[in-house]
Amino acid sequence: MGDFNTNLVSHESHRSRRLLHIVESSGLQLLPLNPTHHNTVGDDSWLDIILVSNPSLVSCHGQHDAPGFSHHDMIFLSYILKPPKVRAKVLYRRCFARIDMAKLQVDASLIDWEPLMTATTIDDKIALFNTLVTELYDCHAPIKRIKVKRPPAPWMTRGIRMAMRRRDRAFRKHRRDRTDENWVAFKLARNKCNQMVRDAKRRHILENITSSSPADIWKFLGTLGIGKTQYPDLPNTIGLDDLNNHFSTVPIMDRLVKQNTLSFIDGLERPKISCPFCFAPVQSVEVGKIILSIKSKAVGCDNISRHMITTVLDHILPAITHIVNFSLFSGTFPSLWRKAFVRPLPKISNPSLPTHFRPISILPFLSKVLEACVHKQLSNFIFRNSLISPLQSGFRPGHSTTSALLKVTGDIRTGLENTKVTILVLVDFSNAFNMLYRQADVDGLSDAISEMNDDLAAILNWSDRFGIAVNPGKCQAILIGGPRTLNGVDMASLPAVVFDGAVIPYSDELVRGEVTLRIGYD
Repeated sequence: MGDFNTNLVSHESHRSRRLLHIVESSGLQLLPLNPTHHNTVGDDSWLDIILVSNPSLVSCHGQHDAPGFSHHDMIFLSYILKPPKVRAKVLYRRCFARIDMAKLQVDASLIDWEPLMTATTIDDKIALFNTLVTELYDCHAPIKRIKVKRPPAPWMTRGIRMAMRRRDRAFRKHRRDRTDENWVAFKLARNKCNQMVRDAKRRHILENITSSSPADIWKFLGTLGIGKTQYPDLPNTIGLDDLNNHFSTVPIMDRLVKQNTLSFIDGLERPKISCPFCFAPVQSVEVGKIILSIKSKAVGCDNISRHMITTVLDHILPAITHIVNFSLFSGTFPSLWRKAFVRPLPKISNPSLPTHFRPISILPFLSKVLEACVHKQLSNFIFRNSLISPLQSGFRPGHSTTSALLKVTGDIRTGLENTKVTILVLVDFSNAFNMLYRQADVDGLSDAISEMNDDLAAILNWSDRFGIAVNPGKCQAILIGGPRTLNGVDMASLPAVVFDGAVIPYSDELVRGEVTLRIGYD
């Protein structure tokens, strides 16, 4: 909803057609309005628009004149948002609010860690640690069964609770003595209570959506049950055993492919490293900082939460540090910390197969601490010895898909400024998109495509050697450049882009701003 600075009264202009195409490709629908911008000279224009994803949920929309302060009409929309009814659920929680913190700290300081220190295996140490910590909290904050019947009510105030008590007293009085006077008194108390609840809910909603970012607004609406369901129910056609089998099945690697992979790695030139990698002991201060830096509150299969660790961290930190160092120098990862609760999340709107889900693994909290210690030492070693490509964006601090995309778009912009054409080829490796691109003048475009074909042949050889599936049908070839530059390209004389014997076609022309894209031209 807003001013898009494009006149939609006529759909024949280039800007209006382009905007309508973007709206349609985004799965949105335009609600009809009269012209919203009134000119003193010339015809009125329709600049302010309302876009929705589901028009059936729109109860009403329209516009109002605002002659006193704007040439634009004020547009409005009333949307039907009915939060779903919350189903009762049973939770098992520890009540930390009523813990005697002083007594908890005293008991934590008296824990005997000697059996843990003298245990000979990492799994025995983990079992002893979990037992000691669990027994401590079973004494001070035992697990209780809680039945949640309704969602939290942050709008509830002391005044509303007092009004509810007055309403309930009036109702009980009416039941004992059914007179008209008592009935009127109950209705007055009930109506006043209902009005206070409605006003409090409105204030709570306005406070959370008035000065919040779009991300915070959607997060708040999610607490009301509005929007996409975070954890939707599984369809009846898919069972938990099917998902478990799908997530736990390890792809079978061809023996020849494995042998070729190992031979290829053995044939690589060894980097010149003065000191080989080995784990260094971690200090308690470092482990403590890592524990406090992890904000996840998820509880793994050991039933030990972050709150249970941080509350008595000063007393149990030496034991945790000992476990981490023992794991590093024994070269063993605790078997319990390798187990995870798996939550399936759908990749598409209507999943029907196990492949339509991706797993979210909930690991024990302390397993993240050990992983962070290993990651820190490995990362320092790799970056100190320059063992990672400067063009790699994944698994590097300060780099991501965004940084990789910024580099590509930056190179494309540079090519546009230098009146060059960028050839972009997107290669589909089992649904993970990868790409190659080259820049050239119009006269050197044929040579650049030939070089691109050589690169694609090298990729095909590499993928065949390591058994990676490539789908030529999903590969795309794109020419990107300024309109004047691309108008000078003779598409009929260009050589074809070929991958695995299949021609990757160019396509029809699409204009986006000052950049012309040609994708799949026959």
